[in-house]
This record gives sequence, structure tokens and C-alpha cells, in this order.
Amino acid sequence: MRLSWSKALDSPITLRQLRYFVATAETGKIQLAAKRVHMSPSAVADAIKNLEDLLKVKLFDRHRAGVNLTYDGHRFLDNARSILRRVNDSVFAFQNETENIEGNIKIGASVTVISYLLAGPISQFERIYPNIKIELREDSRLNLEQHLRANDIDLALIITSNLSTQQGLQVQGLFRSQRTVWCAENHRFAELSKVPIKEIEKENIIQLSTDEAEPNIMQIWRRYGCKPNIRLRTQSVEAIRSFVARELGVTILSELLYRPWSVDGTGILSRPVDEPIPTMNLGIVFCDNSQHPALACFIDFLKHELLRKDYPLHLE
Repeated sequence: MRLSWSKALDSPITLRQLRYFVATAETGKIQLAAKRVHMSPSAVADAIKNLEDLLKVKLFDRHRAGVNLTYDGHRFLDNARSILRRVNDSVFAFQNETENIEGNIKIGASVTVISYLLAGPISQFERIYPNIKIELREDSRLNLEQHLRANDIDLALIITSNLSTQQGLQVQGLFRSQRTVWCAENHRFAELSKVPIKEIEKENIIQLSTDEAEPNIMQIWRRYGCKPNIRLRTQSVEAIRSFVARELGVTILSELLYRPWSVDGTGILSRPVDEPIPTMNLGIVFCDNSQHPALACFIDFLKHELLRKDYPLHLE
């Protein structure tokens, strides 16, 4: 049963309920969501139950290891994030003289950042700062470093742990995204709260080959003396999701890239690796003494956006 339009307008859904829902969707656990929003687990659970009652849908499937979004929950997550972002945009615009700043910014980013992080913040930034124009360029980390030093771009958003050298560059860490193992819903890892690296080694591995993902993951295998059986190397995250969802293998990737569904709607689970493994560290890189007012505004805005924690990130 769905709410009628008139009843939906009268539904007392609160921003607090939306924040609790988003936090739970991103952490996969009521307890972790409660820590994020500084409330008790029972308060978060009650808010989500009330939200489900108001929407007349089930937002989460509960299991021993935590919760997973249902199909309706996944659909509602985009709407909840959009509402919270618009509220945040309005507050930010009123607190800052956004129309008085003009300029152009040339931004370079890796394919991962372009695909999974930048669209939302840039869309919001251009609404709030209508007189600042942004030019985007996608390229490899190494090429973006060269473009920075040649003053072809003002700013690069890249995985900073792989920088060849920081000489002449300013580096500001933005966030760390945990790497986890992805598996199908019926996989043997599904019932585990954490997965030992030696158990992952026994599986067919679907390996992302873009944005320096493979050398970073190979360092993890070497650290623990593992020799993975790589069934497929691909530049497509969607291909990885499809293969994992169909039980053709598992993968280790950043939570930033994780989505609970493949392209055809088949479920995918994410589980922590039992052993310590490096996070994916992303940051802002620009040349010494190259900041101008428009660029400073963008950097401040991007940090402000990430602080809302609508992403599965650990902020620097």
C-alpha cells in the first residue's frame, strides 16, 4: 500500500529520521549509525521503524551481521540524501555571500572520483556559487600531477597515498575509505561478521584494473603471503558487481564504490576483512601559492559537504 499524495504531504517525516536512515544505510549496522549521529541504538532503530510505518514499505532486511537495504530502501536512499543536501545547501547559501565571488576553476580527477564522488558536490556548488565556472578533466593520477605542475589545472582530486612526490605541491587529506570484501548474498561469507584474508584467497577474485586499484590490492596479498586466483581483470566496476552478484567470484574494493545491487538488481554484500588492510586515501592536491578566492571557496565547500557524512568515509 502506498501513501496518497494528500496524505504524503501531511506525513510528519523529520530530518532527524532521514539522517538516521542514511547513517544506517551507509554503515550497515544500527550500532555504528548510532555512534555516527551521537544517539542511542534504540533511538535510531525506533526512528527507522517509524519511517517504515509512515512510508508503508520495508527499508531494511535485518540479519545477524547488521542490515541491508531492500529495493525500496535503496530507492528511498537517493531521495533522503537529496532532501538533506538541499537543506544543507540553503543553510550554506544564507551563511555565505556566495553571489559575490567570481572566477574559473580547472579541476582534474581520477576516474574513481569522477564516477563516485564529484557529481553531487559540483552540482550543488554551481547552484550556490553561480558566478564560479568549473572545468573538469578526467585523467590518471600521474598525468594529473604533471598537469598541476604545468599549471594546466588548479586542483586535483586523487588517491594521495600513491603520489610520486609532494615537492612543490600542497596536499590536504579529505577522507579514508575502508576496503572490504564483496560477495553474493548466498555466498559463504554472508554469515561472517569479518572475513579472514586466507579465506578470501581461496575464492576466484574479480580484480578492478583502473585507477591503480590492482597494485594497491596486490600489496595486501603480498603482505599476508597470499597468491590470489584472479579470474577477471576489468576496468568496469559494474562488471565486477555483476560477476560478484552471480557468485562468479569476490573482490576487495573501497566502500566508496560499494552498492548493494548489481546492474540487474541482484544483491551484493560487503564484509570487513579480518586483518588490518590499508584504506583508500583521497585528497586535494594543488601547487604551492596557487590558491585564488574561487578555488578556496571550492575547497572549503567540498570539505563542508563531506562533513555531512552522506558517504561511507572516515574524514581526515
